[in-house]
Amino acid sequence: MKKTALLLSAICLIVNVCFAQDFKITAKISKMKPQKATLAYYFEDKQYVAIDSGKIENGSIVFEKQKQLPAGIYCIILKDDAQYFDLLIDPNNQIFSLKADISDIQKTIKFNGSQLNSDFYDYQRLMTKIITKQRELDTAKKYETDSLKIKNIENQLDKIDQEIDNAWQQTSTAHAGTFLADVLNCMNAANYTGQEMFNHINFAQPGLIRTPFFYNKIRTHIARHIESGAWNINYETDRIINLAAANEDVYHYVTSYLLNFYRTFYKYGINEVFVHIADTYFLPDTVKNLNADSRKAIKEQRDIYNACMPGQIFKDIKLAKTSTGDSIKLSQTTPNAKLLLFWANGCGHCDSAENALKFYYHDLRKNNIEVISICNDNFSREGIKQNAERKQFPWTDYCDVKNYSRYREYYYVVSTPLLYFIDKNGRIVQKTAGEDNITRIAKKLSGNDE
Repeated sequence: MKKTALLLSAICLIVNVCFAQDFKITAKISKMKPQKATLAYYFEDKQYVAIDSGKIENGSIVFEKQKQLPAGIYCIILKDDAQYFDLLIDPNNQIFSLKADISDIQKTIKFNGSQLNSDFYDYQRLMTKIITKQRELDTAKKYETDSLKIKNIENQLDKIDQEIDNAWQQTSTAHAGTFLADVLNCMNAANYTGQEMFNHINFAQPGLIRTPFFYNKIRTHIARHIESGAWNINYETDRIINLAAANEDVYHYVTSYLLNFYRTFYKYGINEVFVHIADTYFLPDTVKNLNADSRKAIKEQRDIYNACMPGQIFKDIKLAKTSTGDSIKLSQTTPNAKLLLFWANGCGHCDSAENALKFYYHDLRKNNIEVISICNDNFSREGIKQNAERKQFPWTDYCDVKNYSRYREYYYVVSTPLLYFIDKNGRIVQKTAGEDNITRIAKKLSGNDE
């Protein structure tokens, strides 16, 4: 895999944030016309204002506060020149000065009183040099047709990969225990998988929160496990939160980010992850730093997402009969066990699941199991009725065009086909998605699974 050294990118967004936080940076930029300069810090994929406007003193820009700024990667933004450059700020780098030429700040910048930033820019300049060569070779490979020359270019690119890796490892080792090492290790951690990625991240360093790198690693971790099922996602979530417990700020960030992510990422089974995070890290009585309004909001969402999990009594919602429009509660449909199918028109997987239920329908009824379907479409009831009649269901179909019952929330209908098996006591025994799984359940419950 080709490694690409990451240089900080352009501004995404600036939002005013006031720090209550002895900090002073003096920046003298030669050949710069008078203009507004802002000091911002990175947070996730955005930038937020730390000091809105630096003071002009003796031709220099001065940013100062009565108290220290939190550790992180900051940047000075020159509004009129549309330029910015980055700085590392940690508890030992709060008072320093710098000089640079506006024509090429990265190349000409020099620091007084901050060895950390001098070394940071030495690394950045080295990476710029390596990346420039890497891009030249990538371009040459793109237009080269001779196989031997292509192989030679690939060998050179492999050596550059090693150069990038060596530069990181050497710089990190030389600065072990510093914020610079923590930043570089976190930046490059995605080159590794599983626990190996976490081994390169210092979870005790809260300054990493104010960089784009820590956030990216959380998202990388999520992306690597999002298809693995709720049980494994919960396991991986616990693992990263346990590591984040090394620092209170990091812990609060990680738990809050994961809770909100799984609240808004809709996929089969993800509601179970949200419930696990809420129950484990936010709602226990031992959690003392959560205000009452936040606790209430989390509890309400948790209860909605929990309503359709196996072991729960089914949510008794009111629906309309597709054929007549008569309203009826789910509890009134049948005293027997139920297979509750959510389907949509034009869904080929739904067609297959419906055919399986039709095939086993009479045997299911012999076993006192009724089939009930609910259309997930947003058409008019008349449109849904036409689609249902075309399908010729041997069971009764229902709908809720306006979603008055909130069935999509209470049964977490984010895709179709989706099937619930509810026993005669009204308890959810099983839920599953996908035509193959639905077919297996229908076959087993109909007594044809030999």
